[in-house]
Amino acid sequence: MRQKLVAILAALALQSATAQAAGLLDRSANRLPDLVEQDNGGNLLKRIEFVEKHRNDYLYRLPLECFSSCTLLLGIAGACVSQGAVLYFHGATIDGKLAPAYLNNYAESYYPANVRRWIAAHHALQKTSFTKMTWQQATAIGVKLCP
Repeated sequence: MRQKLVAILAALALQSATAQAAGLLDRSANRLPDLVEQDNGGNLLKRIEFVEKHRNDYLYRLPLECFSSCTLLLGIAGACVSQGAVLYFHGATIDGKLAPAYLNNYAESYYPANVRRWIAAHHALQKTSFTKMTWQQATAIGVKLCP
């Protein structure tokens, strides 16, 4: 099963332009006091690598509009949302179809427990359409509000 996961992640890495090339992993874009307006997501594997590298950052502001793999930034210890922010979750896809459950389970493991519970309650990774989380919903479940 691990080999299958590695193969799927490798396929995802090849399938889309890298998040780095798209400017989505620019560390300076999300650190306080900087604020990026929108992050459309991007390559799941690259985003996971970024979260691993910055998992213990003290303060990390999410974009005002955070789509798809951008939501994995919630896995950074100091992740915070600004008033007005909106996060959009969906299940991982391969060739436009929902990826196998174990790939979504793997990605889900990068979210904090409170976010995983919200994802489960809203079936957010079980569909390809977006499930919206407002900044109010995020802070209500324990995501930090940015200073």
